[in-house]
Amino acid sequence: MVEIYKNLFQFTSYIPFMDFTIHQYLYNSEPAILFAAGTVQQAEANIQAVKNILGGKSLRYIFVSHMESDEAGAVSIFLKEYPDVSIICGQLAARELPGFGYKGRIQAVNAGELITDGELKLRFINYPSEVHLQDGLICFEENSRILYSADLFLKFGNGEGKTIKSDWNNEVQNLSENRIPLERLEVLRNSLREINPKFVAVGHGFCTECE
Repeated sequence: MVEIYKNLFQFTSYIPFMDFTIHQYLYNSEPAILFAAGTVQQAEANIQAVKNILGGKSLRYIFVSHMESDEAGAVSIFLKEYPDVSIICGQLAARELPGFGYKGRIQAVNAGELITDGELKLRFINYPSEVHLQDGLICFEENSRILYSADLFLKFGNGEGKTIKSDWNNEVQNLSENRIPLERLEVLRNSLREINPKFVAVGHGFCTECE
């Protein structure tokens, strides 16, 4: 665990044979939010550190970008520790989570919606991350200008605690049609150009400080 940006704590698993990192993030704001729950194994390893960082404060939200084990696998682990936590997710994930046995609060949102709560101002952007290229979400916290980008800016390599510096417009333009169909990629690029993140907290690889 490392504080990779102001009040943003990164939890990382590294898979050497794939040269691949998997990150989750705790933003220790008021209220606190976890970006991605991780797998059950990751949560069991990290939950004590989460509790130590929060220092008795509750975890209000978990943001789930899409239904994949590293994003949503451990939601029930956190629910046991924080029974009042709310999962923020898109419409498809909201329908899927109960089918995986999740019995906690779910707050389904759409692209363009805002959740404002204390220090948090969360804006949501569609991108086709769900099964069969249906829309999942990424989340931009407008006050801190932290973007949790899930799989969108995926990079290989051991990115634990490491950042790169880049121009935001270049990062957006360099998104590849190899992973997102071109007609949907242009819509996504236009949505991303409407925000101005200072820090991109990636699901995999190296976080980006935007210049």
